[in-house]
Amino acid sequence: MSYQVLARKWRPQTFQDMVGQEHVLQALVHALETQRLHHAYLFTGTRGVGKTTIGRLLARCLNCETGITPNPCGECTTCREIMEGRFVDLIEIDAASRTGVDDMRELTDNVQYSPTRGRYKVYLIDEVHMLTNQSFNAFLKTLEEPPEHVKFLLATTDPQKLPVTVLSRCLQFNLKRMTPEHIAGHLNHVLSHEGIPFEEAALWLLARAADGSMRDALSLTDQAIAFGNQKLAASDVSSMLGTIDQRDIEKLVDTLVAGDGPGLLSEIQRVSDFAPDYGVILADLLSLFHRVTMEQVVPGSVDNALGDAGKVQSLARQLSAEDAQLFYQSALMGRKDLAVTPDARMGFEMTLLRMLAFRPGVERREPPTIAAQGAPALPENADEPGPAPAPVADAEKAPSSAAESPAAPTEPVSPVSSAPAPSEPVPEPTVSPVSEPSRGSEAAPPQPVESSPAVNSMPESAPAEDGPPPASYDDLPPEYLAYSEEPAARNPAPEAVTPPEPVAPAPSVPDAEMAESMPAPPAPTGQPEPSEAVPDSDQPEAAGMGSPAPAPAADEFHWPRDFRSLGIVGMPGNLASHAAMSRDGDTVVLTFDEGHARLLNDRHQDRIADALRQFFGDQVQLSVRQGHPGGDTPAAWEQRARQERQQAAEASIQNDPHVRSIVERFEGRVVEDSIKPVS
Repeated sequence: MSYQVLARKWRPQTFQDMVGQEHVLQALVHALETQRLHHAYLFTGTRGVGKTTIGRLLARCLNCETGITPNPCGECTTCREIMEGRFVDLIEIDAASRTGVDDMRELTDNVQYSPTRGRYKVYLIDEVHMLTNQSFNAFLKTLEEPPEHVKFLLATTDPQKLPVTVLSRCLQFNLKRMTPEHIAGHLNHVLSHEGIPFEEAALWLLARAADGSMRDALSLTDQAIAFGNQKLAASDVSSMLGTIDQRDIEKLVDTLVAGDGPGLLSEIQRVSDFAPDYGVILADLLSLFHRVTMEQVVPGSVDNALGDAGKVQSLARQLSAEDAQLFYQSALMGRKDLAVTPDARMGFEMTLLRMLAFRPGVERREPPTIAAQGAPALPENADEPGPAPAPVADAEKAPSSAAESPAAPTEPVSPVSSAPAPSEPVPEPTVSPVSEPSRGSEAAPPQPVESSPAVNSMPESAPAEDGPPPASYDDLPPEYLAYSEEPAARNPAPEAVTPPEPVAPAPSVPDAEMAESMPAPPAPTGQPEPSEAVPDSDQPEAAGMGSPAPAPAADEFHWPRDFRSLGIVGMPGNLASHAAMSRDGDTVVLTFDEGHARLLNDRHQDRIADALRQFFGDQVQLSVRQGHPGGDTPAAWEQRARQERQQAAEASIQNDPHVRSIVERFEGRVVEDSIKPVS
């Protein structure tokens, strides 16, 4: 006996075998039980949902030898003949091939004859919307008042094409599209009885590809069995359908949730090897984020349409509502942009990178994915590395007199007071020996010593220049920033920085008046007035307020702290900020982990090496190694600084007496996620 395809072998033989059309079956069963039968039924719905099958089952129910019943015996001669397709009183007509008015006239002429074998003569007309207007007009009168022994069963996939005069003469039943759950469950039942091994993920892939049609699902299953050599594996079904696995979609979303940029690019590269339709991938992402949002807004409402209800619930707990909305809107706009992008993969990558870079709450940093908060603002042409600022001897001498006490102007200046003020310029880079850059103390925030009257009498000691502030400039409180910038605004800088003359012990009258007119910074409790000489032990820490750890000596170059002073921007700066640095003579060794080393190319290395040579001297060579950089990287250092500032801000809010009073009096609560440190 020849092989019978699954779609025909597993055609339902009773109403109980039908899947997913309960609303239709309930009405038919009750009508058969009460003998309230209409003369014309119209079944509508997409292909493969059971229109013809229900028509044949209804013909069996009407003509079974046991009587009119919703449960035909299936054993009598009539039932067997109908199941085998050779019952003389069941006339199946394909309206797509018999559309003429003559064919309809032949049908109406034979309607008057009584059935030969059965109780009713049943006309099953498939694709009835294909009939012409003339055929419908010839059929209308018979359809409205047929003989008592005739039942008309009409089936169509396009009821909009039927004349309203036909619709009004029939009981219309709209068969729904099969849900993926119904299809996957039925495929599980069929394959278990057929003895075919399968993976659960493969069934969900077939259920999605069937697009609501059970017949299509069974046909695709036949094809998948042949493709996989009598077994169903998810990878085989995905290859056969030309789609990517749902697990690939979940991996992409996992990298987005984790904020893993290198991992995201690796997943995109792996997915692109399948040459997929990126529009379909974005559609899958839209569906996933839609279901995540539904679960967040109405907990427990997630469906198992793709067999991933557990994953959706997990994402709903991990993602904030803002993140889910951003991801959804980014995927929606990215799908529109695919039609105008030069390359589909380019548009797909940009869509996912937007999701990664612009999540709510992510600091606006340069570069956006890796650079830390507090980095100096980049110029408009930031894609090209600018000259790296390098300290010179003159820059150290310029502010020395500003920190000297009026009572002892000739005392040597401490290393703390030798650091340039935030408003002071960074001198032009000069090529110096390797030992010179060890003075790179500009990364440490200076003291606010401009309050001394002697400073205002020496305008040449506070030069100003439109250059980027030091890397740790943002660590200072706002009041110190405002105070330290005013003298530079009033005293324009000369082009050359010259050592100041010795300062007189007592200020002159005009200088004293100018000093009194200057706004003084808010001093902590117990700190002397700004006009008084402040001992070095009472000065703010030169290592930077809010720094994550005690900084090294100010005259030493510290890679995590002073990395931003190298001026490495763009992708090279992103990669270098995740590397650990060590020195071996004139060789600078950068250690990268595997993920960042894979993204590093020759062009990136050349730009990093150029910046190092501008800072350390032309004799410096760059060596790149792959290993574990540890926590001594600029990115890790800046992350620790951000965490400490965040913890300090949260502690300040929690310990504030006014906040506590508000919480106690109004039964309020502090939303910790809304607390942000002042930059």
